[in-house]
Amino acid sequence: MRVRYAFVIAVTVALLAPAAHSSLSAQAPAAAPAPGALKKSAPPLRGTAELGYIQSAKLEGNTIVTTFQVKNMSATNALVGLQITEFWYDKAGQPLQGTGDRQRLRAPLQPLDVATIVLKSPKVAGMTTPQYKFEQNNGTVKPVKLKTVKAGPNT
Repeated sequence: MRVRYAFVIAVTVALLAPAAHSSLSAQAPAAAPAPGALKKSAPPLRGTAELGYIQSAKLEGNTIVTTFQVKNMSATNALVGLQITEFWYDKAGQPLQGTGDRQRLRAPLQPLDVATIVLKSPKVAGMTTPQYKFEQNNGTVKPVKLKTVKAGPNT
């Protein structure tokens, strides 16, 4: 029984192989991508990264939504694994449980590029002061507050 199935499969493959090859060779060659369509990734920034940002916050229902627009201030290197963590404190300076958020950019932030990071935290009675921690994979981040954020010439 197995021999018969093996024979049928071998004959089927032998008959279909030339047809598959001819259909592949009959296809038109793939068109080259348009100039500028593919972006080349810059090498990762190591050490201290300067990050420009603007921040806004609003209350949506029972959630505080904080939006950061961040800009990689480096003209030559990409920021990899950029992450912002939010912490909330009460009037006595004690951290509040169940508040805060952490978001990470999945793609590297290319030189002079701008990205948006949104943090959401539930509103809790007694919360007064937020703190933010900026991190990257290959070193520290020096955040610089800007008045406006514009993407650089590379975008």
